[in-house]
Amino acid sequence: MDISFIDNLAYNIDSVMHRASALSKIIMVILVITTVIISANPVPLAFALILLILTILVSNLPVARVLSFAGYAFFFSLIFALSQVGGGIIGPLVIVLKAVTAAVSLILLITTTPYPQVFAILQRMLPVVLVDAMLVTYRSFFIIIGQIDSRLSVMRMRGGYSPLSIVKNLGNTGRIIGHGVIHAWELSEAMQDAMFVRGYKGKLPLAFSWSSISGYDIFPLLVGSVILAVAVI
Repeated sequence: MDISFIDNLAYNIDSVMHRASALSKIIMVILVITTVIISANPVPLAFALILLILTILVSNLPVARVLSFAGYAFFFSLIFALSQVGGGIIGPLVIVLKAVTAAVSLILLITTTPYPQVFAILQRMLPVVLVDAMLVTYRSFFIIIGQIDSRLSVMRMRGGYSPLSIVKNLGNTGRIIGHGVIHAWELSEAMQDAMFVRGYKGKLPLAFSWSSISGYDIFPLLVGSVILAVAVI
């Protein structure tokens, strides 16, 4: 999954979903996941998926690219669904729709909401240490991926990659990834030391502001409420 691309969508696109607060969008996701849990019929699940796709379209997001991220959920749910085909087509269809609908709702959240806003909400719901660890991991991911990518480019430039030598390619790639893991460990220690030097006392300053709530929040709340209402009715 291209996290830098997702981050760019969350920060640099303007739409009604982007202007809504993180709180309303998280509530929307909770309503959608509730629908996924209680639904045993493919109709409300299909309706939820279609409405979420329309919401992605309204959010000025590249629909095909965004939906491609849900391919992971589709692939693994399809494998499980195929094992249930003996009981009819409805059961496997529901399994796939549940997985894809839940995945699309979460993707809609992260592609329309900057990650500090999401973590600010999570900080009120989860242990502070866990949220801080998730935030630092997210921030470090870009650095580590960028360094591994640059090393792979250097490997290709210096003849370390050959289309006809799979064993050689795997060996060189493994060494680069191993070096990246070691560097990631060193980076985490350096980051921890820097945080303590700068006054870290067990909680990163992520503040949720009630002023971020506005009329735009009606839209994601309406989407989630309609999806749940159709499932209940």
